[in-house]
Amino acid sequence: MHGAEILPKTTMDDVKTPDTPDYRAVLDALAVPVYATDAEGIVTYFNAAAAAVAGREPELGKDRWCVSWQLRRPDGSPLPHDQCPMARALKEGRPIRGEELIAVRPDGASVPLLPHPTPIFDDTGALTGAVNLLMDLSGTKDMERSSRYLAAIVESSDDAIVAKNLDGIITSWNRGAQRLFGYTAEEVIGESITILIPPERLSEEPRILERIRRGELVDHFETRRRRKDGTLVDISLTVSPVRDATGRIIGASKIARDITETKSAAEALTARFREQAALYRLTERVQRTKRIEEVYEATLDAIQGALNCDRASILLFDDSGIMRFVAARGLSEHYQRAVDGHSPWIAGANDPEPIFVENVDEAEISRELKESIVREGIGALAFFPLVTEGRLIGKFMTYYDRPHRFAETEVGMALTIARQLGFSIQRMRAEYARRQAEEQLRRNEANERARAAELAAIMEAVPALIWIARTPDCRVISGNNSSYEILRLPHDSNLSMSAPPGEHPTNFRVFSEGRALSPEEMPVQRAARGEEVQNFEEEVRFDDGSSRHIFGNATPLRDVTGEVVGAVAAAVDITGRKQAEEALQESERRLQLALDAGHMGAWEWNLETGAVIWSPGLEALHRVEPGTFGGTLADFKRDIHPDDLPLIEREMARAIETEGDYHVVYRAQLPDGTIRWMEAFGQLSPRNGPKRRLTGVCMDITERREAEAQRNLLVAELSHRVKNTLAIVGSIARQTFSTNPDATAAHRSFEARIRALAQTHTRLAEESWSGVSLKTVLFDELAPYHDDSRTNVTLAGPPAMLPPKHALTLGMAAHELATNAAKHGALSVKSGKVDIEWMIDVASERLRICWSETGGPAVVAPKHNGFGRLLLERVLASDLGGEVHLEFAPQGLVCTIDVPYPRGAPG
Repeated sequence: MHGAEILPKTTMDDVKTPDTPDYRAVLDALAVPVYATDAEGIVTYFNAAAAAVAGREPELGKDRWCVSWQLRRPDGSPLPHDQCPMARALKEGRPIRGEELIAVRPDGASVPLLPHPTPIFDDTGALTGAVNLLMDLSGTKDMERSSRYLAAIVESSDDAIVAKNLDGIITSWNRGAQRLFGYTAEEVIGESITILIPPERLSEEPRILERIRRGELVDHFETRRRRKDGTLVDISLTVSPVRDATGRIIGASKIARDITETKSAAEALTARFREQAALYRLTERVQRTKRIEEVYEATLDAIQGALNCDRASILLFDDSGIMRFVAARGLSEHYQRAVDGHSPWIAGANDPEPIFVENVDEAEISRELKESIVREGIGALAFFPLVTEGRLIGKFMTYYDRPHRFAETEVGMALTIARQLGFSIQRMRAEYARRQAEEQLRRNEANERARAAELAAIMEAVPALIWIARTPDCRVISGNNSSYEILRLPHDSNLSMSAPPGEHPTNFRVFSEGRALSPEEMPVQRAARGEEVQNFEEEVRFDDGSSRHIFGNATPLRDVTGEVVGAVAAAVDITGRKQAEEALQESERRLQLALDAGHMGAWEWNLETGAVIWSPGLEALHRVEPGTFGGTLADFKRDIHPDDLPLIEREMARAIETEGDYHVVYRAQLPDGTIRWMEAFGQLSPRNGPKRRLTGVCMDITERREAEAQRNLLVAELSHRVKNTLAIVGSIARQTFSTNPDATAAHRSFEARIRALAQTHTRLAEESWSGVSLKTVLFDELAPYHDDSRTNVTLAGPPAMLPPKHALTLGMAAHELATNAAKHGALSVKSGKVDIEWMIDVASERLRICWSETGGPAVVAPKHNGFGRLLLERVLASDLGGEVHLEFAPQGLVCTIDVPYPRGAPG
């Protein structure tokens, strides 16, 4: 269906002129998703934008309530289609506004939407359908998150970040600026930036502002500025132009970094250049690098070169306040894991002092830590704190293979390296934050411009009528293209009836319920006085005798303080509902065809007369000869199963009392004695109608109920078996990996045990999980160990079928015994032999199995219990209630297993 099919026919046919717009093309070309349904919620129209946002091509005449594949609420929970805003608008007969939802596409992608469903009524007030406008909120959500993220970056930056206008007046001031200059934001915002500039440097500011006006970036300009206490500070200044949404430069953003320590360090390094070559190389490398990993490498080179230590490492506090390795030389992975997180200081400690351990053997430290250090071959070590802005951020460590005495010159050199490393880390972090902040600013500016353009485009393209008053007196009202077109006015004219004489429109009058409205009674003017005007319906009568009907809402516009500063109204042209009777009749005819095609029957109960009417289709469902239904409520109840009759009477009473929908599933006893499941739906006619009737449809759902029961049975059985199997696998994994320290060997054992479990599963599956013989289980587990003559393994015993649980547990036990025999017992040599015998004691309902090994290596009782023995002695006991006896005789292992044998199993 195209746009024309949901517009009034007089618009498309009777009144069409060469100047009439092509509404079909308008709807189809809209960039805003729009779709429509009939009164039953069946989708009758959608445009390309609706299909694009849904990620699928909706099926006209089939899809119901919504064009989307799946829906979710903002909290992520599923939203059934019949509970979506469009469904509610149709069921409740009112527009639904302000309820966001998430549309899930078939490819898994999701789109946040704000729907605007609006029901459509004919001139009798009967619901004929609804139209829904979808607003894509993706860009809005992203921009909100980006703006909060950017603000957090700026506020938490260690650098001073200051914004000013082109007159040099400070407009924003972060915490870094307060720390650097001593002023609070309240003290400086609104003041000239020159309060920070020493008198001898006042000439710098005009030159900086001139470059900013030309759109230039002032990058890393080193200068001096004055703090609140009058002291001077050396800073590196980066100044960037700030542009508005149109690209016009409106101010500047300054990032100032305190470089006093850098200058002092540079001066000290210059003075000691010859004797401190390692520090020079470190400074050169860290200043040149753009990657923190390269800073670590350069620092480790300097530490080892200047301090002549054997090993070195760098550790930093992570976000949770735990000291972690970030770089190391000469330390094993095992050692790093053992001491990871250890620190003599807490994060943020003030003025921490270096710590020296000149002889590890004599140090008073914990036994566990000392063992790890000695095991690594370390004889002495030292901790040097890394501090930035007086705050501890980490440490670097030096290690010596032998005891070592730390001289003052070494300590001084180490502290210098620590300062350099701390400064480099701070610089890298600040530089990263600055780049992130600038990039985020650029993205936000672009997003703001795109959002403004998008909102303007939506307002013009949306098929709704929009009026806006930007002052409470409403003397000037403007609107979108649709609002000017429906009122037949030029696009630059004033739409307000409250305008002074000579300025307000004169080609129409506005009526409500047949009464002409004064300007103060109109929706926009009422909303501008603070009133929420919901669901207004008005008639616009033109001088030529024609008229249009509109339906909409109006709401106040408020500023940040909550004061009303104007109003906005949105409405839709509902003139078409006056011509909707014919469409309604056609819809009823199609409904009857659908009932016949779907093997459903219709019914009606007159609450005043008690008469009940059945359609021929409903008589056929109840196997009643056409025209023979008695026509009373008692005749209907006669065919209902006695157990379900109270339910039907209760649901009928509830529908009548609440004037809600009627829905019930019940069993019908047909004349031939068969029982069929029926499902009925009904609605109560309006209370003000000519007759109070409960009307609905009924369908036979017997086959569906039977299919659901079969499905539930299969799902329950599958769930039971999967849970049992997962429990066994989990137990195998825990025991295998907890008792075997060798990860590779544990992995091989785990694979072998899972294969044994899978082998038994396969046998059970071949028998449809009815059971498997004991001999088959034993033969499968021992088959890989047979010699050429097949005489080294013997099996003897009566037929014994095992249920699935017995088969799985005994199969795992046989696997453990066979694996042990192949590794350490009779099957590990050619002369060895395994004899397995079993018997069934019918009287006591017990199965006894004897596993005997001979001819193998001499047996020695194990000192520790492995997983195999745990499975034999514990799992057999807990899972099957059995008993296990292991005899480690020198000539060979003898294992006796005694478990209950289920009654009725073939013996």
